[in-house]
Amino acid sequence: MRSKLRWGDFVIAGVVLAIAAAVALVLALGQDSGQLYAEVWQDNTLVERVALDSATDRTIDLDGHNIIVLSGKTAAIQSADCNDQVCVRTGTLTRAGQVAVCLPNRVVLRLTGETDGIDAIVS
Repeated sequence: MRSKLRWGDFVIAGVVLAIAAAVALVLALGQDSGQLYAEVWQDNTLVERVALDSATDRTIDLDGHNIIVLSGKTAAIQSADCNDQVCVRTGTLTRAGQVAVCLPNRVVLRLTGETDGIDAIVS
């Protein structure tokens, strides 16, 4: 038996694609462009809080143990003297709520902002 597509099948496919495009557009435009901050914690003490914007270009050296690079609206732990290098391999943080942690040196790099703690679907 051979199945043939009918005009109703194309209408259903078109409606599904239109809904998918609308949801993608809402999620893309719904991103909050509020202020973003990088917080550097060491031994449960806030070492520094830096407002990130497109002109940010800063390097923070924590006694040679960790080097944190803030560039534009991104932050990353560039190098660490610990053996596992998990904090370095975490990569670049770009959104509020993301965290990079160096457990051996007790260093936490965290991005905070107005969208902290809420994902795009909930908001």
